[in-house]
Amino acid sequence: MRETSGVTARIAEAMTRAQSGHPAEAGLEISALLAELGPEPSHERAAAEYVRAVAAHHATDAIEALDAVDGCIRVARAIDEPGWEANAIAIRIVTLIRTGEGGDSVADLVAAENALSRTRDLGLAGWAHTGLGYAYDLLRLYELCIPHFELAAEGDHDPLGLAEAPAINRLNLAESNLRWAHELERLGDTTYDEEIRERKRSAHRWAGEAIDVIVRDDLLGYWPIAGRMWLAASNDETDAAEAAVILKDCRDQLAKLGDLELAAIAGAYLAKAYAATGRLDDAIEAAARAGSDLPPTSDPPAEALVRHTAVQIVAQSGDAGALTGLQYARAITRGWWAERLRGLYAVRSALANHELSIRHDAEWRAAREDPLTGVGNRRALDERMSVAHDAGRSVAVVAIDVDNLKVINDSYGHACGDDVLRRVGHLLSEQCRAEDVVARAGGDEFVVVLDKPDERGAREMVERIKAAAEREAARAVEPWFALLRLSIGQASSTDGTPVADLLTEADRRMYAEKRRRRRTQ
Repeated sequence: MRETSGVTARIAEAMTRAQSGHPAEAGLEISALLAELGPEPSHERAAAEYVRAVAAHHATDAIEALDAVDGCIRVARAIDEPGWEANAIAIRIVTLIRTGEGGDSVADLVAAENALSRTRDLGLAGWAHTGLGYAYDLLRLYELCIPHFELAAEGDHDPLGLAEAPAINRLNLAESNLRWAHELERLGDTTYDEEIRERKRSAHRWAGEAIDVIVRDDLLGYWPIAGRMWLAASNDETDAAEAAVILKDCRDQLAKLGDLELAAIAGAYLAKAYAATGRLDDAIEAAARAGSDLPPTSDPPAEALVRHTAVQIVAQSGDAGALTGLQYARAITRGWWAERLRGLYAVRSALANHELSIRHDAEWRAAREDPLTGVGNRRALDERMSVAHDAGRSVAVVAIDVDNLKVINDSYGHACGDDVLRRVGHLLSEQCRAEDVVARAGGDEFVVVLDKPDERGAREMVERIKAAAEREAARAVEPWFALLRLSIGQASSTDGTPVADLLTEADRRMYAEKRRRRRTQ
């Protein structure tokens, strides 16, 4: 994103604050900046609206977050940057899930994926991969979540140049792999044991990479705490005693910073570590505190981890009620898993259908597009004339021939001749209305079809085309463009010519003009 008088740096600072335990301060800073920027659409305003949404999300202010999302989408469309739209939609999905409203998540996911596919900005694409990964994670669609997070980590592109971005990408992968492992554990199905181990190994590897990045980039404050927490949480009980020391310290520091959700998650892992070392009383106390730390607006997977861990640890003490609760939780988990698989199928089907629709549209256009000039081809022309004939609507046809194309090809080469044809196609498209059809009928001949022309429509079109071609030749630097000359003929059904004869009549008049011009040269 381009820099404008320090604005980008201020937006980046607000984003860092929003993601490192200070969302309220970030929200105030970004609101002041938006007032300074004014209403004019720009990349800076889109970025500011997006950061406002992120700050509100971390501050659990759903109304503010959704308002900022709408603002970001409006700006994104005004500046024609789908990358911002993809990021904004991802925040909307996450916000609606966390508030329990849900919305049409599948439609939003398809819209966000589509917008992501259209952006050419690597930084915005990286952020969108992260945002969509987070959305899929909350929906427990880990098969779709992990690839997005991996793509974000693979590129480590960031539109604001945030130093913490590479660490965030790796921490996300550690967290999501662990969530997937714990959900598989709660099923109580031993056939998943190897996958559980693999997920935990992946989580530990990504947490280790995050620590390396944090140390390398000398990140301070929140990031070393988060890195140490996820590394200890993913140690797979290989050194539970050491993990317990680290997790207790991380939990207490996170609570001081005000990140109670992550403090509760650290507390749940602390309880697991205590239980693994036989310190059951400490485990029960840590699990109880994790439950009290957990904010009411926490992500559903985080709440599932904390609540299930508490029941699991009490059950280890032999409590009959907890054992019954654990059996009930397992039944609920299996039903939840089946619902998850149905959701995964629904989202994959929607994405596949959307991709099929896009591919079908692309194939349809390709079959009717001249590959050299980008205007319609003969098939598009014939179909348009057939529709006009069947509908009985008035229509006009303008036939255009590039006079000197053979001279250009012989004197300067076919590549230069192709340049001229492309320029003519562009010139004709500029002079036509959106509803008109421009087609290359073949070789050096083009045709324009005007739908429902008035009495002057075709004649005025001819004059505009001639004037545009003369301007192009007059200001040309390259000699082949200076040779540009067009012969034009037009015919209209408003003059009484049958639609079926319009092409022939327009061609006849075009060649008559060509002969007339040769005689006068």
